[in-house]
Amino acid sequence: MGKSRFLACLGIVVSFFASLPELTAETRLESALSYVELGDKFAHQDDWTRAIGAYNIALQFEPAFAPAYFKRAIAQEAVGEFQKAIDDYTKTLELGSQSAEVFYNRGNLRFRQGDLDSALADFDSALFSDPRYVGAYNNRGIARIAKGDIEGAIADFSQAIQIDSRYPEAYANRGFARLQQRNKTDADRDFARSIALRPSLKTIIESRIVEISAN
Repeated sequence: MGKSRFLACLGIVVSFFASLPELTAETRLESALSYVELGDKFAHQDDWTRAIGAYNIALQFEPAFAPAYFKRAIAQEAVGEFQKAIDDYTKTLELGSQSAEVFYNRGNLRFRQGDLDSALADFDSALFSDPRYVGAYNNRGIARIAKGDIEGAIADFSQAIQIDSRYPEAYANRGFARLQQRNKTDADRDFARSIALRPSLKTIIESRIVEISAN
């Protein structure tokens, strides 16, 4: 593309976005929805960079559109931009969404960053929004182990199992917590149940048992 043609195209784009304030609220929202849908198509193809680009345009049309922030957060997380994802989840919440999934996703990222207290607060909020969110119980249990609260962790894993008796990760994690309490009998029972539900976890469980036993 020649320089003059590029500048002409750039001028069209700049002119287009400069005209956004003149659009009706209904048109802006319809345009934002269209770009969110486009972003979703890219996301389903694992083309996260183009998905982010589409969500960015959606937010040009409607800067307070919570779904665009939420979906952009997922895309940012997929490309490893964890702080940007956290910021987008936070913006989603600021715009009025109290979805358990938003708190849960932000809690997972905060845990990965080592911010255990904030992660626990997010999992608490997720469970306040949805008391049957088994993933939030499981991951809050993991965060509690990291904080040294083994009893609290076991209580969370047990609650997850009570809600979903076929949740293999909760059995495995409760087994690890019980092993730290030197309760090998109950730990082995949990590991056996976990492996029965998902045989592919056997190698991971065996490796983790060795780590815990070494410590």
